[in-house]
Amino acid sequence: MPQPDRLHINRIAIVGNPNVGKSSLFNGLTRAYSLVANVPHTTMEVSRASIRIEGKEYEVVDTPGILSLDLPAEDGLITRAILLEEHPEVIILCLDSNNFKRSLLLAAQVMELEIPLIVCLNFMDESRLKGIGLSRKKLESLLGVPVVETVASEGHGVRELLKAIPRAAVVEKSKVPYPQFIEAALDELSACFPEEAMPADGVLLLLLSQASGIERYLKSKYGAAILVQAKAIGAGAIGRSKKDIANILFQERSRWAENTERHILQLTPTRTGRVGEALGALSRHPVWGWAVLLLVVYCTYMLVGRVGINIIVPLFEDKLFLPFNEYIASFIPWQILRDFLFGDYGILTTGLENAIGTVLPILAMFFLVLNFLEDTGYIANLCVFSNRLFKPLGLSGKSVLPLVLGFGCRTMATLTTRILESKKERIIAVFLISFAIPCAPLLGVTLAILALLPFKAFILVFGVLIVMELAAGIVLNKLLKTDLVPDFIMEIPPVRLPNLKNLLVKTYYRLKWFAIEAVPLFMIGALLLFVIDKIALLSVIKKVIAPFIVTYLQLPTAMVDAFLLCLLRLEAGAVVVLKLAQAGELDYIQTIVAVIVMTGFVPCFANTMAIVKELGIKTALWMVASITATAFVIGGLVNFVLRM
Repeated sequence: MPQPDRLHINRIAIVGNPNVGKSSLFNGLTRAYSLVANVPHTTMEVSRASIRIEGKEYEVVDTPGILSLDLPAEDGLITRAILLEEHPEVIILCLDSNNFKRSLLLAAQVMELEIPLIVCLNFMDESRLKGIGLSRKKLESLLGVPVVETVASEGHGVRELLKAIPRAAVVEKSKVPYPQFIEAALDELSACFPEEAMPADGVLLLLLSQASGIERYLKSKYGAAILVQAKAIGAGAIGRSKKDIANILFQERSRWAENTERHILQLTPTRTGRVGEALGALSRHPVWGWAVLLLVVYCTYMLVGRVGINIIVPLFEDKLFLPFNEYIASFIPWQILRDFLFGDYGILTTGLENAIGTVLPILAMFFLVLNFLEDTGYIANLCVFSNRLFKPLGLSGKSVLPLVLGFGCRTMATLTTRILESKKERIIAVFLISFAIPCAPLLGVTLAILALLPFKAFILVFGVLIVMELAAGIVLNKLLKTDLVPDFIMEIPPVRLPNLKNLLVKTYYRLKWFAIEAVPLFMIGALLLFVIDKIALLSVIKKVIAPFIVTYLQLPTAMVDAFLLCLLRLEAGAVVVLKLAQAGELDYIQTIVAVIVMTGFVPCFANTMAIVKELGIKTALWMVASITATAFVIGGLVNFVLRM
């Protein structure tokens, strides 16, 4: 069946600043799921889903958070492209009622695009607790568009928002009073374009302010000749101004936002929110921040390593998979088929059981912890706390965001480096993400492995990994050509008590992602090992690799299986390490060395493809080779030092 033309779909775009609840609205409107977190830049990839309203089909688009339409950041360009090139039928403008003025700055630009609009006032529950009163009726009268109050994370107001969509209205005239020479320039610019396809004032203002990429958009839509004429008019307006036009526009929008806020805002003195503010300040403190971080790390280690591996995994393995495998095996008389399903490289034992019975329970505990930290706002505070540590590495505090996301998924974190303006910073960030930062599945299994050893093993392993990251960053900062590292500016979200339902839903979807993406690769890895073992190729590989694995790293030859599985999924190899450690086939030092090398081993296939996409194949190959060689060198050095 042919796919419909994307340009002719009735489209609803959810737009707003970072961290204002757009993804929660998307989930509530569509019953689909887009990842929600109390961290800026969580949404980088665009989510789409269909809904039907009054018999009409719509595609709802969850866009990345954006501070302004004229900012050149990658996430801002994605959202702007959706608004200008896909031209949605309706925009749901999500405003944070706790940061109303900042939200109005974006609203001023969005209204000037002349697209039917609905305003959503989100986080109204938090605003009331803080004594912030906003008059919905006054705002609706002032803007001339429907305004709906919501608490998107709870689903409150979503039904009213759906009912308001058919009433979406265009703001006929800009609410911001610009200087006369800008208004005159807009009139002149409008005359350059065909009357039947005249761009909105918001687009012309982007041209006047020389916003990144806007000339390319106008040239593709209207042709080079019209663009040249429009640029000449814009240059004339710029010549008549004593100040930068982008700055003038910002000042006028700020003045309008202040006046609007003053008109509809009413503050009531309150003492609520002090505990959250104190916890946030404590987690950012240059001294106490370390104590908070160490407490978070220790609790994560205990919950994931101890509870996950000692309580939950045995339930899955002993109570579910062991009886299931024995029952199925009792009906199979052929040895080759029994080996294929249940042998050393059986697709049900090495594949399905390792993925579902071992990794999934550990991941469930880890994702619960990670989601809790995200939703409380701790991750964002950690980014600010870490900012001062990143300058020697050639990174700004903004780099913390993709690096922290690397503990969830290296592939997604690599794609998120698009938010970094400096090419040098992107290269360093991508390298560090792929080098010694374990992704969520690998980290979960790693914690389970280290939980088998004394706690000092945990400190040693992660101490080495941190030193590896710092050393790699410092070396790359010295080797790569100097580039401008922009200042780190980030709004700190409020510390919030997570919603239990949201925690469980997000954990479910992250586990579902793992099951869909990783479980088939576990089974493929088991199948490949089974085949190369039966044709005697595995023994040849082990003989070739033995000098590196057995002699240099002093690991058992069974570790070859682990490294081969790592080529598909790192945690698939880590499960082999876990089984060997549980069986006593790895001693204390061997377990530590195996974990360190495994973490810095070849990035998984998906992560490698993401590096190729972001930085090109030459840089990707250089990174993969450097990362793998360094991991083996460091592993050998650790083994040598510990055995002295």
